[in-house]
Amino acid sequence: MFKGLVARRALITDALAVDNLLSEWFDWKPSSGRIGSVRRAVKNRELLVEETGSKIVGFIHYVMHDDVIDGGANSFISAFYVTPAYRGRGVGTLLLEVAVKDSLARGAVGLETSAIHAAAKKLYERHHFKQTMGDIGEVFLELDIDEYLKSKKRPHDRTPRS
Repeated sequence: MFKGLVARRALITDALAVDNLLSEWFDWKPSSGRIGSVRRAVKNRELLVEETGSKIVGFIHYVMHDDVIDGGANSFISAFYVTPAYRGRGVGTLLLEVAVKDSLARGAVGLETSAIHAAAKKLYERHHFKQTMGDIGEVFLELDIDEYLKSKKRPHDRTPRS
């Protein structure tokens, strides 16, 4: 474990460092950029960072929302990343523990996430997350918005009635 690690709520001044970590994690960047989304997450108090000295080495983003299934507030971890040089040294554990504690303090009756990487799944399981959908793997589907909007310009498309 690294000495001097601090997990804390992200500040607006951390937005660029988080964006840089996102660029390290993914080999693409949306044309609209991500800084605005990172700043919104900071303002909504849904982003934590891990730093050592003055360097941000990881982050966790979780969204609080009302859940009709659980009947109350729920927290969903949507992004969780630690730079490779700091993995396996307690950085992820500290971020996850602080996110769970904060979610529960904010009234969450459930905490959820998804994982496709074995190491991430093991980390979550060490912290009492349980797989709830059997051993079917994870399927991610994302709407191709451009294709969807183009298809809606066809004359045969209808909008739902109120």
